[in-house]
Amino acid sequence: MSAVAAAASSDLAPLPVFLIIDEFREAVVGDLPEDDLTGRLERRQYVIDRLKLDFSKDAARLAAQFATDGAVGDRLDAPTAGEWIRHNCKTTSSVAYDSINVGEQLHRLSKCADAVAAGEIGFAHLSVIARTAKALDGLRTEPAFAEDELLQRAKESSAGRLWHYCMRLRHALDPEGVAQEQRIAVEQRRLQFSVWDDGSVLVSGQLDPVGGAALRTALEPLAQPMGEGDDRCLERRQGDAIVELSLHSLDAGLVPQHASQRPHLQVTTTLETLQGFPGSPAADMEFSTPISAVTVQRLACDANVARVVFGPDSVVVDVGRAARVVSGSTRRALNVRDQHCRWPGCERTASWSAAHHVVHWTQGGRTDLSNLLLLCHRHHWMVHEGGWKLARSDDDRVLAIPPTYDYWRAPQLRLSSRE
Repeated sequence: MSAVAAAASSDLAPLPVFLIIDEFREAVVGDLPEDDLTGRLERRQYVIDRLKLDFSKDAARLAAQFATDGAVGDRLDAPTAGEWIRHNCKTTSSVAYDSINVGEQLHRLSKCADAVAAGEIGFAHLSVIARTAKALDGLRTEPAFAEDELLQRAKESSAGRLWHYCMRLRHALDPEGVAQEQRIAVEQRRLQFSVWDDGSVLVSGQLDPVGGAALRTALEPLAQPMGEGDDRCLERRQGDAIVELSLHSLDAGLVPQHASQRPHLQVTTTLETLQGFPGSPAADMEFSTPISAVTVQRLACDANVARVVFGPDSVVVDVGRAARVVSGSTRRALNVRDQHCRWPGCERTASWSAAHHVVHWTQGGRTDLSNLLLLCHRHHWMVHEGGWKLARSDDDRVLAIPPTYDYWRAPQLRLSSRE
């Protein structure tokens, strides 16, 4: 006899909840062998769905109490039932309010609830159907909502495919409602930048479905693996892609002008920093923390450079005319010769690549074709800040030589030493 059964059949004090749950967890898959992973997962998910179904019923009851009794919120110290569930049940707002909605729609979804209890569909299917039922409330179209049809669809498809079907159904029955939701989603677009202590920028925001699709479509070709040895994860590739897209827009003049000036990155540096002399100060760039000499040299490889002479007390004495490091004719010839980024295996086109000086012009390197290579943004960064070296083989192929230090592991090692 299990501990749970023994406690139920005796006058002993009830077992603590966690012991009951532990017994229950073992019993759920107790008859399945350890190596039957698929069977164990299916069994556990079925139990989770059943518990979610019960959870949604109680969540809806709590929401009803908040709606009918104004004192409930004060007593529970929460503005809404969803916020109380989010905080006290340690979940997210979307999960909390989705549970409430499912519970509120169960009176019209009895067949779907029975299907969840029977393991024929999952709670995720029920959630999609409940949202659809709520969205179609009050429509005069008959029948506005057909549970039997959606239940059959749920049994035949995944929750994701069911969601797409329900969106098409909603548009057929309520096109103005769907259009209104999408208008609201556009109005809720936002993008926020938060600067960390080290100058890194945390980007957070929200886009409507069409805006999100446009951004992902623009980033997708730029976020593909590039060249030999590209082992970046998808998130890293997407981060690099949005930076590359921004730089290309600035370089190509695709951003609207401001005060008759084309927006561009502006770096202010001393000659000593540009040449990488020891003891030289970091350079300044708008919207950024001070940047290192190697970053300045990368940006100066293919840029407009203007001389500004300061006198005592930082008074500007002379401002020279900005001149392009790589002239237009030289750049056109370079584009024709290289055609794309010269990093081994990379084919980023010439218009998305910068003119890299093999020997930097601040170190005496000439700005002619013999000392220039096309490199895309990522590989240009790898050569300057990343410590990679480029060399030419006897047959004029470009070879990439990795750095002798592991710059990826350095921050992790420093972090470990502080713990």
